[in-house]
Amino acid sequence: MEKGEKKNIIVIKILIILLFFILFFLMYLSVRNIYNNVTFYLNGEKIMNLDLNANYEEPGFVAVLNGKNIKNKVKVKSDVDTSKFGEYTVKYTLEYKYLFIKKELIRTVSVKDLVSPELNVNSDDHIYLYVNENFEMPTFNASDNIDGDITSKVKVHSNIDIKKVGNYNITYSITDSSNNETKKNIEVTVDKKNNLSYIKVSIAEQKLYYYERNKLILETNIVTGMRGVSPTPTGDYKVLSKARNVNLTGDDYTSFVSYWIAFKGNSYGLHDASWRSRFGGNIYIYNGSHGCVNMPRSEVSKLYNMVEIGTPVYVH
Repeated sequence: MEKGEKKNIIVIKILIILLFFILFFLMYLSVRNIYNNVTFYLNGEKIMNLDLNANYEEPGFVAVLNGKNIKNKVKVKSDVDTSKFGEYTVKYTLEYKYLFIKKELIRTVSVKDLVSPELNVNSDDHIYLYVNENFEMPTFNASDNIDGDITSKVKVHSNIDIKKVGNYNITYSITDSSNNETKKNIEVTVDKKNNLSYIKVSIAEQKLYYYERNKLILETNIVTGMRGVSPTPTGDYKVLSKARNVNLTGDDYTSFVSYWIAFKGNSYGLHDASWRSRFGGNIYIYNGSHGCVNMPRSEVSKLYNMVEIGTPVYVH
């Protein structure tokens, strides 16, 4: 073979090799472009926490190639068992062999005790106490879905000083074996008795309200003094005296009452009015009292037995 022919053969081989590499490179670019056009991701959280025996609902995934849904190319393998504590995995494998595509996603599912203990305190959320009053801490109990009765583990913290007026707190806390915590706070107000128990008379509403420890204890319809003639005096007063079976006298009347609670001198007070069959509404406009607060006998009898001398009376 002549030198020229040999040289041509070498050149042809080099060109074939170069062509092969060019084709391979173009194929690589094409595959890489296809690979990069794959959208594959998880819906929801990659790490999920579930309570024991909870229902695992698969959040799913997105698998798209060049705008086309390829979920059918994804295999999902799961070992999740919510009946047992532990950490499990859900594996999502996307594989397109002839396109050299293989991608994998992992979701972690942790089955834990996520339920906080149940803590019950036998008390209102806000307690009102009188200064120097005997006070027993509210009782309590606690239970847990895993640990059972854990009342003995409840921690109680209190900063109450029953001798001083002020606002305080009692805090109850319990933590189970899985470090789930429950807290309950009770607000405590310590005040002088007359600041927490009082009578409120509303002339506009024709209502009387009695509060103890800032709680409404009694509410009743009333009749106050006749408007424009003998109105009930308004202002801040207090119970001055109490008496049973009293004759109330005026210039032109004498009325027997079974219960008398005076709040301004001896002339104005709260009392029953057996001569009335109705209370409340607008009666005070055309048939009001001589200035006292008329109450149904059944209600004033309750009030009489509850209030003490010095109890504030607010008439407005």
